[in-house]
Amino acid sequence: MWRRYLSKHNVTHNMRKLTPIILLTALGACPTLAAERTVILNVDNMSCPACAPVVKKSLMRIEGVVISDVSAETNTATVTFDDAKTGVAALIDATTNAGYPSRLAQ
Repeated sequence: MWRRYLSKHNVTHNMRKLTPIILLTALGACPTLAAERTVILNVDNMSCPACAPVVKKSLMRIEGVVISDVSAETNTATVTFDDAKTGVAALIDATTNAGYPSRLAQ
């Protein structure tokens, strides 16, 4: 009886169509190997409070940057980013291109 129903409604064929979709959905729901990472950069040339927004904007334009907290008082930028999308070198390049060279804090 079930065989007749299954063949009549072409369930096996439909399942073959759905299997890749189910697998892709399951894989998309699984966490990837990438992780958020937070670093502190020492930023040069920040001589006034107006410099911090420029540095922050340059960092936030990078794909993968989640949070950027820039302080002109301490000349630092604390940046949280997705390490599968960007890295420290891209952060340093962004601030340097904005006129504020930076380096990874020790």
